[in-house]
Amino acid sequence: MDKPKNNSKYLGHDYTDKSTDSARLIQSVRRLFLSGGKFTAQQLNELAGFNDARKIISVLRNKEGWNIVDCRLPNGCKLYWLAGKGGYDE
Repeated sequence: MDKPKNNSKYLGHDYTDKSTDSARLIQSVRRLFLSGGKFTAQQLNELAGFNDARKIISVLRNKEGWNIVDCRLPNGCKLYWLAGKGGYDE
């Protein structure tokens, strides 16, 4: 019987374990930020192929200490980028 899916993999489990889906998702978002780009959560979701970019950003900020900054755009979306990586301009 399959285990029920919940948020525990983000809250208490070792998300760096390469066998978990969350580790692959986190790695995808890491690569995108390391490329120096600026992304909305919707763009991250589309590029990485999942639907929880804001949760992954939170993990990178809080558990891994990444300095991901954001600003709110006129349309209400937030734009995220890794500080100090010289992302491209809008």
